[in-house]
Amino acid sequence: MKLPTKSLISKIESLSAQMTPEQLRDFLDVLDSMAIMVKEAKSMSPTPESPDLSGFKVALH
Repeated sequence: MKLPTKSLISKIESLSAQMTPEQLRDFLDVLDSMAIMVKEAKSMSPTPESPDLSGFKVALH
């Protein structure tokens, strides 16, 4: 499920307000790591040896 950006930001703000400083730091570390993974994945070009991911995407939904 993809949320609109404003909704996602609102949910993150609400969630982070309930966290301890340590939990918030860990949460933000996870978000940073995920952003890096997405950036790296977008920069990868598919190779002929790569399996077709269309079936995988369908399985995730």
